[in-house]
Amino acid sequence: MFTALAFVVGVSEELIFRGYLYSYLQEYWGVSAILSLTIVNVIFGLLHFHQGRSAIIDTATLGFAMSQLYIQSGSLLLPIIFHILYDLKIVIVTRILGMHKTHQPD
Repeated sequence: MFTALAFVVGVSEELIFRGYLYSYLQEYWGVSAILSLTIVNVIFGLLHFHQGRSAIIDTATLGFAMSQLYIQSGSLLLPIIFHILYDLKIVIVTRILGMHKTHQPD
């Protein structure tokens, strides 16, 4: 279930934040690209407040990295893939730890 959620969240958040909001702030509010990038990623981080203060900082930082991927590539594909893989790390690490736990002798 979490794997499917990682795909849905990765695609939807990237479409909203990097695909829409980043350009919207520039086109309709007249803010510079750097200010738009900052606003978008601060909001992106703050929306993860329920995960704690460090998650806000980590998520905002991750958002800046994904914004760079978007700006440099001109496509949402790289940030979407990166976002999905970042979210899937939880599933991957859990499975790896579970495998090590079940294969260790008693």
